[in-house]
Amino acid sequence: MKRAWLALIFGILSVVLARADFDLGRMPTAQDVVAIRAMGWAAAADTLEAGLAEQWKPSYSSQAGSAGNAVFRQWQRLYQWCRLLGTPEPEALKAWLARRVLRNPDQDNALLVIPSGVPLPADPSGRPLPTAAGALPMEHLPPEILQALLPDDYTAGGGAVASRASEDFLAELANDQEFLKEFFRELKPDDFAPVVLARLEQLRRAHPGAWPAYRSLMLAFALVHDQREPSFWPHHQVPPAAVPRTEEGVAGQFDYFYRANEARKLEHDLRRLPAAELKFLVDAPVPRSEFEWAAKNARTRHDKFDRVLDMVRYDHERAGRGVFSWPHGKYSLSTINSSGGICTDQSYFACIAGKARGIPTLYFAGQGQDGGHAWFGYLRGNGQWELDAGRFFQQRYTVGQALDPQTWLPVTDHELLFLSGRATRSQGHDGALGDLAMAEVFRRRGDLPSAGAAADSALFCSPDFVAAWEAKEDVLAAAKDTGALRAHYTAGIDQFRREEDLRVRYQTRLAELERAGGDGRAASEIETRMIRENRRLRTDLSAATGAEVLSRLMQKGEYIAAMREYRSLTGKLGPTGGGNFFYEVVRPFVRQMKAAGRNDDARRALDLAGRVMRFESDSILAREFVELEAGLARGQ
Repeated sequence: MKRAWLALIFGILSVVLARADFDLGRMPTAQDVVAIRAMGWAAAADTLEAGLAEQWKPSYSSQAGSAGNAVFRQWQRLYQWCRLLGTPEPEALKAWLARRVLRNPDQDNALLVIPSGVPLPADPSGRPLPTAAGALPMEHLPPEILQALLPDDYTAGGGAVASRASEDFLAELANDQEFLKEFFRELKPDDFAPVVLARLEQLRRAHPGAWPAYRSLMLAFALVHDQREPSFWPHHQVPPAAVPRTEEGVAGQFDYFYRANEARKLEHDLRRLPAAELKFLVDAPVPRSEFEWAAKNARTRHDKFDRVLDMVRYDHERAGRGVFSWPHGKYSLSTINSSGGICTDQSYFACIAGKARGIPTLYFAGQGQDGGHAWFGYLRGNGQWELDAGRFFQQRYTVGQALDPQTWLPVTDHELLFLSGRATRSQGHDGALGDLAMAEVFRRRGDLPSAGAAADSALFCSPDFVAAWEAKEDVLAAAKDTGALRAHYTAGIDQFRREEDLRVRYQTRLAELERAGGDGRAASEIETRMIRENRRLRTDLSAATGAEVLSRLMQKGEYIAAMREYRSLTGKLGPTGGGNFFYEVVRPFVRQMKAAGRNDDARRALDLAGRVMRFESDSILAREFVELEAGLARGQ
């Protein structure tokens, strides 16, 4: 009888609270979360969205905007939590698949799934290509798509995202503003929220005493293990079957780091690191035995951890024979240590050893003067990264590429330094995040001018915040304001003049805009400037730009002009371009000329590159040249 009365009282209270308006002028309370639960996550999101949209004010020189107001930001994060949880899971799944499923250009009505670890298809300016997500039959989704992209324990559901975790757990997180702050700072569009939430609750239930001290570590695990890791992990030069794999779930993997940190056996105190750094610690699906071996045998300190490379003897005889794939069976740390290895094996060994010692690490690969090379990066401490351990600068490795384990998408060392530096540590970064969240709200509500004002406010708060530049561009493109887009790209080029990747992004988009407007000369001048500006320190960017110019000429059938442009590029980039120039320009151009039936031009192009490029006679690039020459001789 008592239980029935309590249920009736709660029901009446729920109705009253559901009809109540929220006072956005004060901090949200536990009672507000009770009211939200009574309304339902989606209904509460609608109510909060209307109030936030009405109250929001932008930041500019004489006014501090709403996103810098602590009260507004707490309500805003609570709104974001409600909106996320109230989203139907099929809608969330469709949005997540939107960047990963394309129409197969080689087969009518067929779908092309972009697997984990592979760059998402994009145009030369970095914009994602159109996808086939709109045509996906979500009610009868082909099972091979989910099997290729999401974990084995995920089964598509038909309810709201909130159904992936218990209501009490979700309400607990709704009351935890420190969690919400980090969660929405780190959550990316390429994170699959239903699995992220499920992982969080798994970890919270398995280690109830670890919250909140290890909250960031749990979040890092959830953000990394929400999707399938690449099938080729850790790199392409070892058979996947040779790599030891853990059979523990995320809770078991978490347990190793939790126990080791509690016992003070790790180089960094994991309770003090943010999820943005910890994701580079929890991304190795190897057995606990591998970590335990490394913890016992690799005792190098975190501030000098590059010395761990010396534990693996370099196998010069194997490298000289060109045996680049691992030939010694099981790819365990002890086997690598006893057998020796080449740069890929040394770098993998160092990465796993670092993680075992509580040091976030990354595996890098890049192209230099003699071809490919691998090295690693690690966290020294206090947000400072060493990204050049085992890198040989005399070989001109202009850029290193790693995988961001949160999304399993490629990221360069230059991008990592920028994103971990002033771009995300500026005083106004949190306010800029709030403004971007409001820009999304206004876009949802069809209010394009307010969305543009929110993007402008984000740029005022954090001028280096790339997402704010992209949001502003989206608004201008939707408004079809060509003049404003031109000014936006020009401003972006100036803002990022010292960040080559970003500067090239906006130069490329400006050239594309000029060409689309009929000014081919202006577009060509921009591209020439891009090649010139980057040919000394970033030949990868110059080569990519040159490759796009050549491809455009070849598609038009302008073979004489293409050959003239190729000669110019070879003179500018050949002596220092190394593998970047060969793989981006030389090999594709030779093959394109061959495919066009211009065999003599193909031979001349290869001969010219061979005379100009500088590499050792026994190097990887020397072998690639021999292989390309043999292909021409065979008519391939």
